[in-house]
Amino acid sequence: MEKEEKIVVILLCMAFLSLTIAYVTFYSDDIDAEQFSSSSVPGDDVILEGEILSKRFTYTGDHLLMNVDHGSGVIKVFVPSNNGAKDVDSRINENDRVVVTGKVDEYEGELEIVLQNSDDINPL
Repeated sequence: MEKEEKIVVILLCMAFLSLTIAYVTFYSDDIDAEQFSSSSVPGDDVILEGEILSKRFTYTGDHLLMNVDHGSGVIKVFVPSNNGAKDVDSRINENDRVVVTGKVDEYEGELEIVLQNSDDINPL
């Protein structure tokens, strides 16, 4: 192999490794998510499957707040207005079964799941 060919091979390997690192960094969020349970704590990435019992917009901020029955209780799911609250409201209805992926947070002493974007909730 000549010097130029070796440089091209090295550059191609570096590009492949860079793409691999970028993929793992930006698309590994869903891989780390665990099933929501009573042992979930604020900061956990979780997945929840359940039925939408109710939904409403908050009085200030146009955030969407939903109550989801996940079998062992009811959990609030919070969709900030800048994370697609109106899009979620148009796609999801009461009594729909959904899969939710989000981050556990605590609000006024109760756990809730906060969506990072509108694609984090999907009907079953």
